[in-house]
Amino acid sequence: MTSNHVRHNSRQGRPRRLTLLGMIAFLLFSLLSGLSGPVAEAAGNTYYVDSAQGSDSNSGTSEAAAWKTLGQVNSLTFSPGDRILLKAGSVWNDQYLDLKGSGSEGNPITVDRYGSGAKPLIHFGNTAVGGEGFGVRLRNVSYWEIHNLEITSGQQPTDMRRNGVLVVGDGAGAGNFRHIYIRNLDIHDIFGTDRRTGGINFHARGANTGPESTWEDILIENNTVINVADTGIQTMTDAFFNSAWTHKFDAFRGVVIRGNVVEKIHRDGILVRASASPLIEYNKTKSIGEACEVNTSIVNYLEDITVVAAQWAYYTKGAIFQYNEASDTRMLGGDGQPWDFDIEVHDSIYQYNFSYNNEGGTLLVMNNTNNNIFRYNISQNDKDANGVFHLVNGGGNLYVYNNIIYRSGTQNKALTHASNTGMAYYTNNIFYNGASGQYTNSPRMTYDHNSFYGLNSSVPNDPHKITGNPGFVSPGTATGLTSADGYKLALTSPLLNAGVVVADNGGQDYFGNTLYNGAPDIGAFEFQGTITPPVMLFQDDFEDGNSSGWTTSGGAWSIEDDGSKALSQNSGTGEALAYTGDASWRDYTYSAKVKLLNTFANAGLLFRYADASNYYMFRLNDSGDKAELFKKTAGTLTMVSSASFAVTPGQWTEMKVTVSGTTITASAGGSQLIQWTDTAAQPAGGKIGLRMHSSTARMDDVKVTE
Repeated sequence: MTSNHVRHNSRQGRPRRLTLLGMIAFLLFSLLSGLSGPVAEAAGNTYYVDSAQGSDSNSGTSEAAAWKTLGQVNSLTFSPGDRILLKAGSVWNDQYLDLKGSGSEGNPITVDRYGSGAKPLIHFGNTAVGGEGFGVRLRNVSYWEIHNLEITSGQQPTDMRRNGVLVVGDGAGAGNFRHIYIRNLDIHDIFGTDRRTGGINFHARGANTGPESTWEDILIENNTVINVADTGIQTMTDAFFNSAWTHKFDAFRGVVIRGNVVEKIHRDGILVRASASPLIEYNKTKSIGEACEVNTSIVNYLEDITVVAAQWAYYTKGAIFQYNEASDTRMLGGDGQPWDFDIEVHDSIYQYNFSYNNEGGTLLVMNNTNNNIFRYNISQNDKDANGVFHLVNGGGNLYVYNNIIYRSGTQNKALTHASNTGMAYYTNNIFYNGASGQYTNSPRMTYDHNSFYGLNSSVPNDPHKITGNPGFVSPGTATGLTSADGYKLALTSPLLNAGVVVADNGGQDYFGNTLYNGAPDIGAFEFQGTITPPVMLFQDDFEDGNSSGWTTSGGAWSIEDDGSKALSQNSGTGEALAYTGDASWRDYTYSAKVKLLNTFANAGLLFRYADASNYYMFRLNDSGDKAELFKKTAGTLTMVSSASFAVTPGQWTEMKVTVSGTTITASAGGSQLIQWTDTAAQPAGGKIGLRMHSSTARMDDVKVTE
């Protein structure tokens, strides 16, 4: 092709005194010779292609003189700044773009559309070059940008490699390539024969004797890749198989994969291999793993897949996966997670992601990994074929903090896990176990300041755990990445200001709030308003050695020393109760430590105590290992709710009741056991106290707040 670039040379001489005529002559000479300064070079040529009205005998340099076929484009080698524009609404069947030439810094070569209407459609059918099919190929070139195309092959019976976009470096022209941008493509219904095929594929290929290819400055943005085999979007290098190649961790540098939708994929969704500090953000994957819609009588050659994941890395350092959404990843022979720190992934992060309904669980961590972080993510009802966190033996240190793991189905596998080598650190997470999932304890893992709610919450060895209801606004209601407000914490949540500081925490929570507002909150939400501390209505630790202000009825009451001073009742016959406070108290939280002193004993907290014939009581009962909620009205005592609870005489148990309007919430040992609503709400208010019958017991550290 010819170039329209024109170069002008300027000459500069020594300043000299000129006459008027001389000055005029000098100015005219300057204009003609370019002494007024260099003229900017042209940006390149623009070529037009119109499948309906064009002709390959045209010049191609105007809409009226557009080319007709993609073969005409393929016959040329393009230069920096050139543009190839395909007419909107055009369709090219059994054709493809095999682009040649390279742009330069600031002057990439661009493929785009012109006119209004549908994106230009490249239907490359069963065509092939060197035994493989593609809609667009960039081989051994740099500085290209591909925009606004639709690409498909349709279902073809021929078993071959196929890619929507293939960016490849191989052979004698292989080397170090730069600046490949792929934006706003719609790629669909393309079916290749193995894992080196699919929607958008960057591939360094070749033998030990050939030069190794690398890329820098890759942008894959706002594309849709739907119903594709084998993989949706990937980077790949043959350095894993060629001992002479060295770029196993950094064949791809400056990779950004952003805003793509990848659905109905035969193998993996988005896979980044051999990359240094890639950024994968705002992508959505759905239905990954043998999920193509295909007529198997035509396409009968797809590989039998055993393991897939939605968005993951392999042989990569410094990756960041953030603001992504993944759902409906299948667990075939194994794996099946949305997220995966795979083999030789180091110093990488998953943060601010949302996942749901992925069959394999939430996170896979493979061997030969180290110093990876999983933080401020929300997992809503991922399945648990491999548990929530599946840590394969041989992995290094893993830091898991401020995530929300919500399960309300039939999941029964491990919610936490460890490997046999590195340490797993679980900190400030919320495990909402509405199913029957288990927790792991291991020398290779630590728990600190986590929230465990539901079944098995007493199992994890967390010295600072909170096991009551976390107080979500509306859990289980999220439908995607941006609809997770139900996982924010209500003002009454016990998890506000209850976490521990984590250094280098990323600076913000899942919702974009700044960290921290006071002490850290547990979970993926950091409350930003002012938290008003509860008002203390009453407290007594009996360290003054008396029970002043308490009224007793029945029993034998005294202050005893039990490591610290406590109120003790030592008669094992009849009813004994003690009460204090204000009859006007209505909505409040009442907590105390209680110790039963004999077997088969019972003792409980009185609240909204109006008189001996009208009150509520939450008690522990060693007969049957129960926690029981009673209401006494007009002298009749009725049990209204109960829950199983391991009662141990001689052991202190923290008991707590919260009364708010008609709702009573009762906890023991840090776990919420009962929540009951009294439609009568009588008595509506009253004092607090302790009651037992034919039992001996003690209480200490009494607190009442509102």
